[in-house]
Formats: sequence, C-alpha cells, structure tokens
Amino acid sequence: MKTIYKIRSISLLAVLVLGLNSPLFAEPKAEPLSVQLKNGGATLRGNLGDDEEYQYAVAAKKGQWMMIEVVSNPLDAATFVIRNPKGDTSNAHYAWSEIITETGQYEIDVSKPADYKTAHFTLNVTLSARPPAPMPLGKDAASVSLQAAMRKFINAFRQKDRAAFLSLFSRTRPSSHLNPMNIGAKSQFRTIVSYARMASDIKKKQGWNWKYFERHPEWDIDAFVDNIPDRRMWTKVKGNKFVPPGDSPTSRTYVKWRREGGRWVIDEISYPSA
Repeated sequence: MKTIYKIRSISLLAVLVLGLNSPLFAEPKAEPLSVQLKNGGATLRGNLGDDEEYQYAVAAKKGQWMMIEVVSNPLDAATFVIRNPKGDTSNAHYAWSEIITETGQYEIDVSKPADYKTAHFTLNVTLSARPPAPMPLGKDAASVSLQAAMRKFINAFRQKDRAAFLSLFSRTRPSSHLNPMNIGAKSQFRTIVSYARMASDIKKKQGWNWKYFERHPEWDIDAFVDNIPDRRMWTKVKGNKFVPPGDSPTSRTYVKWRREGGRWVIDEISYPSA
C-alpha cells in the first residue's frame, strides 16, 4: 500500500528555517501542508523514496492564475498531480499553469515514478491576479542572437531546409527529445539524440526526419512540423524556452536553447506525440 506523507499546516517560513532534515518532512500527519505564499509565490523541497508522496494545499480564488513547476535530482524523477476543490485529479505534470475556475483548496501531490529509486525535488508555486504578460524580447546581443536562432528554426521548417535545422544543433553534445505523453517513464519520456544520429536520419529520410520534418506516409504518428503552421514568432518564456504563439508558459510543446561558445544551440525539443 502506498505510503502517503501528509504534513500538518504550518507556515512556509518554518519549513524553510528548519530545513530538509526537519521531522516535518518525515513524520506522517493528518493534513496536507497548507502553503503560505509570500509575494504570490512559494518554494518547497523534499526527498522521495519508495512509494512516498508529499501533499500540499493552496487556497485559490476563481479568476486567479496559478503556475506549478517541479524540478528534481535525478532529472525527471518527481512529478505532481493537482486535485481541484471538487476532487477531480489532473494528469501527471512537471509544469502546469491555468486560470482558476473554482474558488477553494487545490491539492498538489508530489510523487516519484517507479523507475526511480529516490528523488530530491523542488516545487515552485505561483499564484497571481492574472497570467503574466509575454516576456519582452531583450535588445542585448545575447537576446538578439537567441531570437535570430529561433527565427532560423521556424524558417527551416517552413522552407523544409534540413541543413539549416541541423546547423542549430551541437556536434559534440547531444540534445533531448521529450514526449510529454510519457511523463514519468524513464525510458520513454526523454530521449537523448546525438548530432550524428540526427543528421543521418534526416539525410536518409528515416527516424528523426519523420519525428520533426514530415509525417510518415504510412505511420499514424505526429510530427513536430504540425506545430509550425505559419511563420509567426514563438513566445519566449523563462529558461531560454520558446512556446507556440498563444500557448501558456508551461506548454508541453517548446524549444529550449543553451549557449555553446558564441552561439545558441538546441538543448531540448518537447511536444506530445502519439
């Protein structure tokens, strides 16, 4: 039977002061932790092992905007689900945001997929009166070059320019392909792809070519090109990520970039694909 770790209501300040080794993180209690937000946000941390689970509760009002994100060590080793005031539970997430539709208590359950032995997690909760405005595009050299890289990425798909697409990857460090339909599955959620494999598949029109540039004529699977119907610039969110126009900051479809020397290269491409 799954062990449920419920922590009684205490102030977030007490949690932060006492730290991770406090019995508050290890002693089962009767109620979930009632998260006390400071300036509209809170950061909570914990350690997961076996079938342990942490439960938190956030009071929210209809019309407010909430965002929840979890990061973990090892990578991808902690997920969460959300239970609304009616008791309806969402699918598993690493990141989620939404305009609240019903006033009441929202419970957040953080757990570890069975594929991982342990997980140290950091859960960030944000609650505000309205969704954030799109991040302004910076005018410094690094920001301008990042925007140019994203524009080149979009144009590569629209023009079916495979050479331009490949030029946006590192030749020495692999990139990650994420499939959010497989959240929590260690062997299926995150695939590490080398430049050599990517270049070979695209040249031979196999494998990753069908994942990104074209729908295979005989396979009933999605291709990333479906997410780029026009030339509109994508929206920049934190972490050097871009999401499709109109999507939320926690969209499961995104492109994440990192610096390599004097240029930007693709670090992750994420999209739900059947």
